[in-house]
Amino acid sequence: MKNEYFSEEFLDDQRAMLLKLKSDILNHMRTHEIEDISPDPDQVVEEVDKSQVYTSQRMSMELRERELKRLHEIDEALYKLEEGQYGLCEETGEPIGEKRLQKIPWVRLSIEAQEDYERNRNTLAA
Repeated sequence: MKNEYFSEEFLDDQRAMLLKLKSDILNHMRTHEIEDISPDPDQVVEEVDKSQVYTSQRMSMELRERELKRLHEIDEALYKLEEGQYGLCEETGEPIGEKRLQKIPWVRLSIEAQEDYERNRNTLAA
């Protein structure tokens, strides 16, 4: 579908950037496996060693979770590109600025809507 808010050149550049980011994440995930959940007992000599192993595993799993979330966001942005909805704020329906999209090509909210979301989230947390 045609996106009436952005030029074809801009959309093509965004698609290329999203595909590159997706490829980079997938390659990183392939080459950096999550460390084994349970360490080899022969490797763990002291409690400090256990703590370091578990901390490393937790960080590895958190990184993987962030990578998976980012992959989902990128896939969603690629879908929106195909549907002609790329770059539209999910709250207001208005176009998101090109500079913001170039910086964060999977972004879902305009700066104003993001600020409102953050303000409301902080108000609820207080």
